[in-house]
This record gives sequence, C-alpha cells and structure tokens, in this order.
Amino acid sequence: MVRKSFLNRLKIDARFKLRMKLVFSLLFVLSVSLGGCTDTPSTIEEHLAQGDELLAGGEITEAVASYRMAMHIDTLNPHVYASLSRAYKAQGKQVIADRYLHRAMNIPYDLGIRSLEAGDDSTAIFSFEQTLDIFPAHPLALGKLADIYQAHGQFDKATLYLKKAAEANPNYPPTFVKLGLLYASQGFSAKAKDAFAKAIELNINASRAYLGLGQLHLDEGAWLNAIENFEKALLINPGSPTAHLGIAKAQSNLNNL
Repeated sequence: MVRKSFLNRLKIDARFKLRMKLVFSLLFVLSVSLGGCTDTPSTIEEHLAQGDELLAGGEITEAVASYRMAMHIDTLNPHVYASLSRAYKAQGKQVIADRYLHRAMNIPYDLGIRSLEAGDDSTAIFSFEQTLDIFPAHPLALGKLADIYQAHGQFDKATLYLKKAAEANPNYPPTFVKLGLLYASQGFSAKAKDAFAKAIELNINASRAYLGLGQLHLDEGAWLNAIENFEKALLINPGSPTAHLGIAKAQSNLNNL
C-alpha cells in the first residue's frame, strides 16, 4: 500500500514537471516574440530609418506612415518634412511634395534669420547649411552665408557662396551686384565689371551696379566713364550722395588735366 502510494506520488510529480516544462517553454516562446516587438520604432531616428528602408523597397504608403509617426513626435524637425516630400514625390503627388519641401526648408532658414538678428553667426551658419542640406540650390540661404563670411573677412568662401547663389537663381540682379562689389573689394576689376554688367543686363535700373562701375572707373582714372555711370545712377536715384560725390571728383580731375 505504501509502495503504491509512493508510485502515485512519483507519477504526479512527473506530470507536474512535464506541465511546468511546457509552461516554461511557452513563456520562452512568448518572451522571444515580445523581444521582437522591441524592434518597433520609437524615436524619430528609428521612424525615419524605417521609412527610408520602406521607400527604398518601393513600399511608399508604408514609408509615408513611418514618416508621419516621426512627425507626430516632433513637428519642427525639417528632416521629417523633407522625407515626406520625397515619399509624396515618389507617389507622383508633386503639389503635396512641394508643400512639405517648402516647410522643410523654411524651418532651418527662419532659425538662421533669427540667429543673424540675435548676432549668433555660428547658429546662423549651421541653420543655413542645414537648409542647403535639404535644398542645395536655396538662393537666399546661399546669399546669407556669403554675407556672413564676407563680414568675417573670409572672401573666398563668400565668393563661392555668391557664385552658387547666382547659379541657383541666374535672373536675380542683386546677387550679381553683391558679387561685383565683392570682386571690387579684392581688386578684381575685370570680374567686378562683368558682374555689374550682368546685373544691368537683368535690370536696367540696377542703380548700385552703375555706382559700382562708376567707382571702378573712378579708381582707374577713367573720368568720363565714371561720370557716365554715376549720371545713369542719378537717373534712377536723383538723391544718391555717392553718385553726386563721384561726379564731382571725376569732374575735378578732368578740370585739372
């Protein structure tokens, strides 16, 4: 009787151990499954990376969903809007793509402008460069970077960014006026004249270009050419003190010949 009872207990223990083994096996499987869930994106960077992977694989709708999840986390992240722009462009939705691209560009550009106004050139440079990362041909950001580097005496960089701005928007006269003034300040008279001439070609009323040409001719002792350009500037802006002074100086030199 005792032996039979002992054997029964052994059978019960064996069944219990088997059940526990099954339970632990199930828990292990669940833990592995749940562990896989940790791969679900939770940060902006993870959502963007997932979106990029989906977009590269042609799963555009899913990519848009990932980018939108990133947007819900941070509504002021320009890279999120740039990614959405790429995705909508891939879908052939150009109007929506352009809307998101403009939003992506405006966020860092506006920060750059505010930083400039606050005298924080370092943050301004970073912001304008971030704008160019999103849209390399942004003429205003290129122009602002040129202004900053020129103010700091880094003329090579200033010239580089102004030339890029001119390439990005070749029909914008003020860029060529700035380029002419920059060349003139470095003694590159021929390049300066070409830039001023281009500004006038684009806008016959570009008074600053005439002033720039007048000053170049004045510095070279070409008094009649100087007077001619200063007079053209006065036709546009009769009250220009620079033009009046330039004419007076050129005329004085002519009288002394």
